[in-house]
Amino acid sequence: MSPDATVDEERFEAAQRVIKVTALRGTPVEGDSCANCYYYLEPGEPFAFCWHDKFQMLVGAEWWCQHWEMAEA
Repeated sequence: MSPDATVDEERFEAAQRVIKVTALRGTPVEGDSCANCYYYLEPGEPFAFCWHDKFQMLVGAEWWCQHWEMAEA
C-alpha cells in the first residue's frame, strides 16, 4: 500500500456488514458455489459480479453465500 493511500473506514465497515449478513464464504458448500449461481454474471470466469439485489459485489467463482440460487440450465 502506498504511503499516500487511505482507507475509507465507513465503506470498509459497510462491506464487512454485508459480508457477515450474507454469510459469504471463500469455499463452496455441498457443491454449490458462486460459479453455478443464478446471480453470477459471468459463468466460466474466475471472478465476476454478483447481481443479487441485496448483495452486489465482485465475487470469486469458488465462493458461496446464503443468497445462492440454482442457475438456469
